[in-house]
Amino acid sequence: MRWKVLAATMLPAVVAFSVLWLLAAPPQPAAAQLLPPSRSALSFNYADFGPALYSLGLAFPVTPAWDATLSYSWRTVGGSTGYLTTLGGRYYIPVQAPNFSPYVGFGYAGTGASLPGFGTVNASGYFLSGGATVRLAPRIAGYASATVVSTGGVSNNVIDLGVQFRLAPALSAQVGYTSLSGSSAPYIGASLSLPP
Repeated sequence: MRWKVLAATMLPAVVAFSVLWLLAAPPQPAAAQLLPPSRSALSFNYADFGPALYSLGLAFPVTPAWDATLSYSWRTVGGSTGYLTTLGGRYYIPVQAPNFSPYVGFGYAGTGASLPGFGTVNASGYFLSGGATVRLAPRIAGYASATVVSTGGVSNNVIDLGVQFRLAPALSAQVGYTSLSGSSAPYIGASLSLPP
């Protein structure tokens, strides 16, 4: 019972801090979350890995158990821009717990880099992912995912842990921590729910 009282008193402070951080963050932060943690949503995130790494993600249901997914992440370092694109699906595993939604995902992955004076270098491959969303309160959800991206014979992993706060019926904020093949950083972002 005490933790509920503590959570209720801390929630406004956490949300206020997240919004202030989002508004006051310098223009050189970054995003790393590949896909929105919720279904039927468009998300934008950034995390500070030094140079900015931004991420856009889209997930929309095509059946009760399947989402179609699309993501695009990019980063510019010293005039060179690298990017990762994924296009695939996410299958929600049926479980008896209504507040717990595990899933697996897979699909196409493409990476590339634009190098000044050398043009663009591209590679393609696949991604595999697994994760879950857990409803912690009516407006709060926790989520975790792990993704392996293999392109051009090179494999990288993305681990994502975070909490999503619903601020309005169609708007949510995310605060999380991500690891990209050993480099890790916190991130913040927002998700917009799409109409059904």
